[in-house]
Amino acid sequence: MTQFDMLLRRALMDANLAQYERALQSAEVKKPGFSPRYLRERMRLLADPQGWGRQAQPGGRKRLDWRLIAIVAAMLLLSACAYAVATGQFSQWFPRLGVDPEAPEVSEEVLSRTGTAIEQSQTVGDTTVTLHAAVWNGTDLWVSMDIESPNIPEEVQQYTPLYMGDCRFFLRDDQWEEYTRNRVKESGAAMGASSEQIEADIQAELDKGQPGFGSFLMPQERVGNTLKFQENTFLEADWFTETKRPELTLHIERIGTYVNDSEGQASVNPFEDIHPGVVFVEGPFDLTFTLEEPILPIRYEGADVETMVTDIPLRFTGFELSTTELFADYEAVNPEDLPEPGPDLPPEENDRRFETVKVVSLAVVDSLRGLWTEDGAYVDLTNSGSAGGSGGCVSVRYPYPIDPAAVTAVDTGWSWANWRGRLSR
Repeated sequence: MTQFDMLLRRALMDANLAQYERALQSAEVKKPGFSPRYLRERMRLLADPQGWGRQAQPGGRKRLDWRLIAIVAAMLLLSACAYAVATGQFSQWFPRLGVDPEAPEVSEEVLSRTGTAIEQSQTVGDTTVTLHAAVWNGTDLWVSMDIESPNIPEEVQQYTPLYMGDCRFFLRDDQWEEYTRNRVKESGAAMGASSEQIEADIQAELDKGQPGFGSFLMPQERVGNTLKFQENTFLEADWFTETKRPELTLHIERIGTYVNDSEGQASVNPFEDIHPGVVFVEGPFDLTFTLEEPILPIRYEGADVETMVTDIPLRFTGFELSTTELFADYEAVNPEDLPEPGPDLPPEENDRRFETVKVVSLAVVDSLRGLWTEDGAYVDLTNSGSAGGSGGCVSVRYPYPIDPAAVTAVDTGWSWANWRGRLSR
């Protein structure tokens, strides 16, 4: 296929999606009624475009109309996207992110807008790896993946820690260099390093080569000979300048159990040894995909919200909302006589300091009670997971995905009306 044909295919797909995106999102039909003949033809086209084109030519002419095939393929892929949205596929791929029980279609819509449907499979030997989809909120990257193999040991079940030291994500080389430069530059500037030192640090990082990032730790479910994973890693959108849609490759080399050297038996304890015991997946597998643009977090600066939690006065100075998490910058008023940490601090003073800091941290975690959204609904955050309250920043996860632009107020123990009037980006 020529470059023009490939560009035409992409343009047709984008145009179709732009034309019908709103209709797809509001579709009431849960499952399209595809005929058996349609499904057979779709499978034939996607599996063998040239063969499909030859059989479609009257009189068996050999010349293929690639533009016609591009149009049909674009329509088929568009129907696949419609099917994923209509059936809540992203929510099924990422159950750990949660679903609003009152409005599951809204949760699905947020996930689909910040998600990438991939559905790539690769088979090596008798093992098949299927990468279903990715969700990227501009900070965290989640992936949904299955590994099917008859060699998976029986002791490997849900939440079994696995040796996956050879499993990594890799950015395209030019994007990795861009990402590394911005990451090191931001870190160096925060540390007050000179421009010369920052450039030297950047070059030192680039000279090391791309190490890859992230790894899968444990399956979320086992069904027969299939392990289902839903794991997340860190990918900061702010460290890209030119790139809007990063290209990633998931590389899998070996997966196995851990070994207990003292007995030579397979173990499910990853802290007993860093070496694999029974290796049941032998690669390599390489699955490459391009992320869709995320729904980026919204930052609210200049807040001045004071509250009292368990007799601890707190002051919030800024908020950041992503699709999955709320971050808040805070200041806590500690007792004036609280000693500074140090090696010469007496044990009793060190214990008193520890207890005081612990109380403050717990107060901060408990302070973020919920959110209000533009439709007047209240989202309770008191039972959601928290990432802690140290270092002047606290974060709390949502029970399900939320569009940050739909949030109108944060419940910090203050009245909604007073806080809502303080929103400013």
